[in-house]
Amino acid sequence: MITEKFSGEVANFYGKPIVPALKYEAEVTKFENIDEVNAAGEYPKSSEIVDYLNAKRKANERQKAMQRAVDNAGIQKPTLENDSQLRLKKMADIFIANGSTEAEAKASAAAALGLTWDE
Repeated sequence: MITEKFSGEVANFYGKPIVPALKYEAEVTKFENIDEVNAAGEYPKSSEIVDYLNAKRKANERQKAMQRAVDNAGIQKPTLENDSQLRLKKMADIFIANGSTEAEAKASAAAALGLTWDE
């Protein structure tokens, strides 16, 4: 078995921002091979393996079906080239990163790009 340390941060909780973000550290002991899994008595039952594989296959097919539905409806992934609101948001993010308030950033982005917000 091998121990792996990891860390991260919690910046949102139940859809609400946490400022400043909360940092965390933890470690997990991971299996290195199937013999360790068996020795620990954690090898899944055949029915659990079947359930896992079926859920994986269903999730894959669901994703494909959702993509087909979106494609058939003619909906495209928003990009800077095809979505003026995305361009505005990215430009406003730059102004905010440079110290502007959100209101100032939105106004500056609209002026710089010659666009208006849909809000």
